[in-house]
Amino acid sequence: MRVMDFGSRADYWAAMMPAVVLALSAVVVLMIEAFARPGAETAEGAEPGGRASVAFLVTMYAMATALVASVSLGDATGPPDALIALDGFRGVAELVLLGAGLLVVALSRDYAARTGMRGGEFHALLLLALTGMLVVAAARDLILLFVGIELMSISVYVLAGYARRNPRSSEASVKYFIMGAFASAFLLYGIALLYGATGTTRLSEAALAISSGAAAGDLLLAGGVGMLLIGLGFKVAAVPFHMWTPDAYEGAPFPVTAFMATGVKAAAFVAVLRIFTVDLAGAHAQWAGAVWWLAALTMIVPNLVALQQQDLKRMLAYSSVAHAGYLLVGVAAMSDAGRSGALFYLGAYAVTTAAALALVSHLAAGRGGRSLRDFRGLGWEKPWLSAALVVLLLSLAGFPPTAGFVGKLFLLRAGLAAGEFGLAVILVLSSLVSYYYYLRVVWKMYFEESPEGASGSAPALRGAGGFRWIVVGCALAVLAAGLFPGRLIEGVEAATARAPVAADGPEVAGVEVGEAP
Repeated sequence: MRVMDFGSRADYWAAMMPAVVLALSAVVVLMIEAFARPGAETAEGAEPGGRASVAFLVTMYAMATALVASVSLGDATGPPDALIALDGFRGVAELVLLGAGLLVVALSRDYAARTGMRGGEFHALLLLALTGMLVVAAARDLILLFVGIELMSISVYVLAGYARRNPRSSEASVKYFIMGAFASAFLLYGIALLYGATGTTRLSEAALAISSGAAAGDLLLAGGVGMLLIGLGFKVAAVPFHMWTPDAYEGAPFPVTAFMATGVKAAAFVAVLRIFTVDLAGAHAQWAGAVWWLAALTMIVPNLVALQQQDLKRMLAYSSVAHAGYLLVGVAAMSDAGRSGALFYLGAYAVTTAAALALVSHLAAGRGGRSLRDFRGLGWEKPWLSAALVVLLLSLAGFPPTAGFVGKLFLLRAGLAAGEFGLAVILVLSSLVSYYYYLRVVWKMYFEESPEGASGSAPALRGAGGFRWIVVGCALAVLAAGLFPGRLIEGVEAATARAPVAADGPEVAGVEVGEAP
């Protein structure tokens, strides 16, 4: 195992190589957009050799290279008080984030071909946002964490309004920006108060101050923890901080919605898991009750609201909020099992949601709308794509044998082991409620007649040839992960166990940090 003591700048460059690759690639994409000779770009997509095609290839190669760099750091370790994390938790988190980014970019080709969306700025902003996410996954200092979150957020604010001629897209961007800025203020004030309570922004040193009792009973600590939770609660779209989510998801272009629902949510949850279940475990009394109620409300409210939705994209937006509630059960468990379950669920959720949103966008383009009635009879007209959508929806609902079922079972087990019986019951009951609105889509597709003149799918366009293979592959991967989850679960558990615990694992209030109470 390689040991990095961060005694030189070379160690820092090596530790942050995945993010460096993405940042440099974003600059390359911008230079291509600014100076390369434009190819023949039409409403049907970019001609081979055009700037959009080159930007797409550079982005895909950059993400693949960053993924290789991240995997190469799998055997590296650093001191527990380092500014940058080098552990299995970061490795799995980066795998989820980069995998989600690769999938969104690959699926976005279909949307770009149908809408004529130019690729240069889109891919550059996507790379910058993903750079911020990797910084969040690696950050062991609150200032570095804030920089990563802001780099991610500002890029996504612009991406949400990327369809400049669509007023709904502009509305989504403005709403997301206003609520995001509000969340950033809470986050920054929380960092300031934690600094006042512990005398440091370094998470490992703050954990030591809290566990040793130096900051015990400090109102600054309670205020800082509360504001951090509010700021990150906005980012993960937990109830009651979710009000911006349905409008922003509905108005943003499909690839951006998929990126927000997968990458942004995953990065925010990585920060929540690292900060609250490891470094602020000693302040468990200050945040445990708030997280319990956040998890309960986030599972109940959006599932009930989704029952009334007729627009399929908006329904999936509320579904995305509900999944944040399931993930918060892993946070409330405050254990290795909770962190492992949350990371596994994030990976399954990212693949399922990105592919489901892509299919809804693709099929809606042929049917003329995203309403449930527009999907009537689709199952018999487009059997392969419809079957893939059914598998993805069943995974989101948590039907066996899918990855979504295994992920919920993983989280349920962690909650029960931690004594969170109330949250476990709510998780099961809210999942049963969600069956109705997911199965309603399946009913429309297979048991109602198709409306007259419906084509079932968007016309074949240049640049979207691999779309069907990708979404069908995602559906098969979701089934495979549900049927044979053993290796995946073992890998996630082994990687999570390598994450350092707060202050080398002292006991806090009778509970060993990193283990369930």
